[in-house]
Amino acid sequence: MMNIDDILQIILLCAVIFFPLGYLLQRRFPFWLTTLKSFVLSPRYLKSAGVWSRENLPANKKK
Repeated sequence: MMNIDDILQIILLCAVIFFPLGYLLQRRFPFWLTTLKSFVLSPRYLKSAGVWSRENLPANKKK
């Protein structure tokens, strides 16, 4: 059975491996990271559809 010391050693081992690895990958491949972010988080669905105007509707025309 695992005790608290084993869990802390696993957390420390993961931190020692993944923090420097992430730092090196961020420095080495910034173009890939920005391309991936722009592809995944692109605001294509947030673009404005335009402005509606009620001036030219048939119900609002004066006779």
